[in-house]
Amino acid sequence: MNEKINLKEIEKKAYRFTFQDGIYDIMFGVLLVSFALAPIIRELIGLGYILFLAIPAPLLLTLGKKYITTPRIGIVKFGLKRQASYKKFVTISVILVILTVVLLILTITNIFPGTFGSMLDGYAIPLIIGISTIIGMGVFAYIKDFPHLWIYGVIIGLGIIVAEVLYKTVGTPLDGIITFGIPGILVLFYGVVILFRFLRKYPLPKEEIVNGNY
Repeated sequence: MNEKINLKEIEKKAYRFTFQDGIYDIMFGVLLVSFALAPIIRELIGLGYILFLAIPAPLLLTLGKKYITTPRIGIVKFGLKRQASYKKFVTISVILVILTVVLLILTITNIFPGTFGSMLDGYAIPLIIGISTIIGMGVFAYIKDFPHLWIYGVIIGLGIIVAEVLYKTVGTPLDGIITFGIPGILVLFYGVVILFRFLRKYPLPKEEIVNGNY
């Protein structure tokens, strides 16, 4: 019994260790900054700004894990329970997306939230999207055992709501810069600091440096 408990604890520590390279933090920092710059990019290149939002952060995560993290700590394979957690996350995510879409349709058609919606003065849709984002990221953070994801979910979810409020007062692009740009820069800086600590603590093996295999 003790051996099983120890193995679970070792796996848990190894799993958390995969987040200690700062790559996820940098990715979310880049994503937030992308949100802030989206209105400016949209004015410059039109609908192509969607690619600007969709590509850089996931690409950074993929390349960072492949060329920075994996050569230093290797690839860690986890047990069936840990793998099953991803299936739960996918299922919950699909449910949340469906509920969000349904609520958005009902809101746009003025079926929901009725009188309460008129009291919100046009903020119903940002509230729905923002709250759904916070819940979804909270679930993701719990399943992946990475609390920072919940914090980033709150930043994004509240940012969507606050940006709508600021849009009517300070306009674009200042609304996005305040709600996403400033937090994004702070998160990005934090991620870079963590990454440099990781690189100092886990340098590349000498043989890989000599052979140039990154």
